[in-house]
Amino acid sequence: MELSPLIKKIGHSLVEIRVRALKSILSKLDHSLITVTDIVQEKMLFVYLLEWFNFPEVPMKEEVLGLLLTLAKVHNAVSQMLRDVGAVDFLSQLSPTIEPRLRAVIDGTLDQLFQLPELVPSHSAVYSHGPCSATTTGVTMRESVRCLKFSVFPWLTLTNTDRHILSSNESSLGSSNPNMVRTTCELLCDVILQDFPAEIFLQRPGIVKNLLLLLRVGSGKGEVSYLHSSALSCLRQLCVALKKRLRFHQDPGFYSAKHDPVSQNSSFSYTQEVRGNQRSQASSPVAECSPRPSVVGRTGQRARGDGQDGDAISNSGSSQGGGARAPTPQQTPRSPADTAHLELPDLSVEDILELQLQQLSVAQFTVATMQHTIPLLKTGGSLHAFHRVLELLCDALLLLGDSVCELVWDDRSLVGMELKEKLQACMEQLGDVLFFHQNYSAEAPHSSQVSHRMAYLGTAMFTIRLLQTILPPEKASENLPENAATAIFHVCLDSSLGSLLPSMQETAVAYLEQVDSDSHSLYRRMNRAAFWMESTCNFVKEGEKNWLDLLELADHAIDGLPFHQHLPIVKECVHMCSYLWKFDQPSPLLQTESQKLFLKLLSHPSPPVKTETYECTLNLVKDCLGIQNLSRQEAAACAGVNFLLHHRVLYEMSVFGLQDSAQTVFGSMFVFYV
Repeated sequence: MELSPLIKKIGHSLVEIRVRALKSILSKLDHSLITVTDIVQEKMLFVYLLEWFNFPEVPMKEEVLGLLLTLAKVHNAVSQMLRDVGAVDFLSQLSPTIEPRLRAVIDGTLDQLFQLPELVPSHSAVYSHGPCSATTTGVTMRESVRCLKFSVFPWLTLTNTDRHILSSNESSLGSSNPNMVRTTCELLCDVILQDFPAEIFLQRPGIVKNLLLLLRVGSGKGEVSYLHSSALSCLRQLCVALKKRLRFHQDPGFYSAKHDPVSQNSSFSYTQEVRGNQRSQASSPVAECSPRPSVVGRTGQRARGDGQDGDAISNSGSSQGGGARAPTPQQTPRSPADTAHLELPDLSVEDILELQLQQLSVAQFTVATMQHTIPLLKTGGSLHAFHRVLELLCDALLLLGDSVCELVWDDRSLVGMELKEKLQACMEQLGDVLFFHQNYSAEAPHSSQVSHRMAYLGTAMFTIRLLQTILPPEKASENLPENAATAIFHVCLDSSLGSLLPSMQETAVAYLEQVDSDSHSLYRRMNRAAFWMESTCNFVKEGEKNWLDLLELADHAIDGLPFHQHLPIVKECVHMCSYLWKFDQPSPLLQTESQKLFLKLLSHPSPPVKTETYECTLNLVKDCLGIQNLSRQEAAACAGVNFLLHHRVLYEMSVFGLQDSAQTVFGSMFVFYV
């Protein structure tokens, strides 16, 4: 940001201009638009601040002295500059003539000037001016803004013509005639947003604010009206254009240390020769063939909106844009375009300093867009309307990631705290939207249920993306709203979403673990139960399969018995263990794993499961050793009880089998077996 013109005004002879310039610098420091390091190299600033007390009328003494003390504290070069311009003698002579409560501030400044360079603190700070007390220096040191990756674009001046175009479109957007509003939105998309640099609409945010207000207009039924659709299109196009402009300013290939509108502020700049030709040939064939559309009242080529076109000389309404020149008798006759151009109303001189204080940063625009757009996700019928809203939010999220970093949750500056509060509001809105789409009526038509489900999945994915972009999991417990945390818990429980987007659900689980340990524990238990149920179903339907896989499924099925209580599983497991032990040369691995499974059933904490295990085992022993097998000479008929002869199984049955509710069954089996 170019500060030299503003600093020069601090030494102006008119007190009003001096005060306004000083307030502007203090305000920029307070709102972190500039930092102390931005102004420490402006030597004339220190001269003007000292000469402030040489004028007949001296307002804001406290603020001037406080700023001097702040600058002296934060940078070694400042102390040296102040000494070079004679600040020691000046302040020493000023101190006896000033109010006693301000002498402490002067004394603090002189102390800083007399310190050795290595003793001067080197950290940066943002100045905060406020009332001083006699016991303090009257200056508070506050952290600078740390959460912004990109704040505001370099300032662009506008011609009177361009200001008129923006003003008329802003007025049309506020019209009570819906058709005029829709037509204006179409004009913005087709012409204005393509014709002006995107940052113009943040530096003069009237159009953006009206577009955001259009998103609040509706029937109250959650349906996105055609006005909503028009505003969404404009805002999405602006987000895309801002993304491109952001890339332009971040491209090292376009960097220039020269801070003028031609070299850095605009990518639409012309050469001096081309601009000269435009001024002298306003209605030339070249202008008529230009692809840039004309505007109302002009038949020639439209000015570009960055203060660099031909009409910038004759119609600039800004005192910063090169000034206006009166026509001379030698001027060529005016063309019809020039005549129409001069008929535009004079919008008076712009107050650039005031406009700069009112501009929106990229982060402010992004968060405001999200706040106004998220409620429109509650559409209950039209998936097309929902997609339009979600597309804008996704584009805004990309801008948010480019302009705000994760430090926003610890940033104590005014900008940081404001962004934090609004981001939390957005998360709370998303929690409400997720609850709305999750709790639709079961009696709703099938098409409505599908719309709600699709909207829920889309909103859930956007919510997770937002958290990934701006909120580290370790910060979630302190900053995630309660309803958003509940919504995240339900996302974790959504099995279909987990199968469709497993990584997304894993991210949700990571946030849930930080936010609510009880809910996370409940989720883990429910997830295990669902897994056991799935394993039980697979075990029942698989049949012939790899034995190790079947044993693993059986093990999970046994774990899930308290939930599904499908006791026939027990019989299947007992018969499988018996089968794997009856071979002459059985697999040791299969024997070991099946024995673990059988012992798990024998020692199951659930009495019905344990009883069923003993009953199935007794029936198996009867089948293998019953009198019906006397006529059979095959040893294989009795091999089915081999799995019961292992010492671990016998120990479990003899020691613990007679001490529980299954003792009657076990006793009968044991007597029969012996």
